[in-house]
Amino acid sequence: MSRISRVLARLPWTRLQHGFQRRIRRRFFRLEGDPPYQLLDSDRQHVREVLARNHFATWHVISYYYVHDAFGEEVLNMRRIESLDREGRFWQTHVRGFSHPDGFVVCPHFELCPVEQPASHLDKVGLSAPIGMKKAKSIWEANGVDVLEESTPEGSTSGASEPDS
Repeated sequence: MSRISRVLARLPWTRLQHGFQRRIRRRFFRLEGDPPYQLLDSDRQHVREVLARNHFATWHVISYYYVHDAFGEEVLNMRRIESLDREGRFWQTHVRGFSHPDGFVVCPHFELCPVEQPASHLDKVGLSAPIGMKKAKSIWEANGVDVLEESTPEGSTSGASEPDS
């Protein structure tokens, strides 16, 4: 083994990768403005378990972790496919979560699934915070998680509507 190979083998690659990713997130992936949120009387692990029991999953491959000016760095990112519309597009409920001293903050929204609609997803076509907040609130209520505070969501962008049940 060459000297360079031995040096490279001793580098803390995982720590370097995480440090690089954290710097990239803090620099480029900030949530602008004040997205609608729900402050829950819970913690990250319990919220994660509740979402998992309700068929949410983490999809790290297709999502960026954000930093929110008010809540800090995102610590939870889960999604659930909700419906398929007449045009053959999948819609999802997406929940981003942030640690908070008084509980746990989530920013739920309803949107086009980015796997099949990446350009529309990035352009926020079909994004609806009101639908996402409503869906998330029904999950919290059904699972005994109290919503301590809730901001008022703004309207939807073009194309989002309540999915058929």
